[in-house]
Amino acid sequence: MRNTCKTDPEHHIIMVSGSRNLTIYKNARQGLFMLKQFKSAVSLVVLLATVTGPVWATTPVSGAVAQGQLSEAIQILHSGQGANPAKAINALQRIASQGDRQARAEAMLWLGRAYRDGLAGTGKDIGMAFEYFQQAAGREGLNPEAQYELGRAYLKGEGTDRNLIAAYMWTELSLQTPSKISASAEAQKARLVTMLNTVQLEKARQLVEQLATLYLQ
Repeated sequence: MRNTCKTDPEHHIIMVSGSRNLTIYKNARQGLFMLKQFKSAVSLVVLLATVTGPVWATTPVSGAVAQGQLSEAIQILHSGQGANPAKAINALQRIASQGDRQARAEAMLWLGRAYRDGLAGTGKDIGMAFEYFQQAAGREGLNPEAQYELGRAYLKGEGTDRNLIAAYMWTELSLQTPSKISASAEAQKARLVTMLNTVQLEKARQLVEQLATLYLQ
C-alpha cells in the first residue's frame, strides 16, 4: 500500500498514513525541534520505507568478495591524504548497490564518512554524506553505526537542519544493537538528554518506539 502525506497547517501536524499512522508534531517558534521532511514532499517514514541505494554496477557483489573489497576500500580511506580515493569510492558505490544488506549498509556508512570527513583526499560533501548515513541507518540498512552518525549529523546540523529530537531518536536507536561505537553513542545520548526539555524528550522517546516497532522491522 502506498503511503500518503497530509499537512494540517492550523496545528502544524504532519500525518503519514499507511498500515498505521505516525503523527509528528512541529512547533519551531517555541523551540521544539521536531522531525522534518527529508525531501520536499516526502516524510521521514515514507523515505525509510522506500529508500534504496544508487545503481552503480550490473554485476552482483556478495559474500567473501564483498567483504574483501570493503576491507580494501576502508584501508585506502584510512591511509591518509596521499592515497587516491577513486578506487575506494568506486568499490564502495558498487557494493552499496549490489551487495547483500549488511555489505550495502557498511559500504554506505563508509561512503558517508568519506564524504563528511574528506578521507584519503575524498572531496567533502556533507549533503551527500547525510544521504548515505540516512540510507544505511533506515530500513534498507539497519546499521547501528550509521544510526549513530545520523544522530550526530542532526545534532551538529551537518548536511541537514539541526534537530535535537531527531538526533536523540537515531542515537537511541543505534544503542539497540551493540556495536563498536556504542560508547560514543551513550555519550552522545547523555549530552542530548541535557539539551532537551521534558516535552521534547518524551516526544523523542515515543518516536524511537514507533519507528523501532513499525518501520525498522
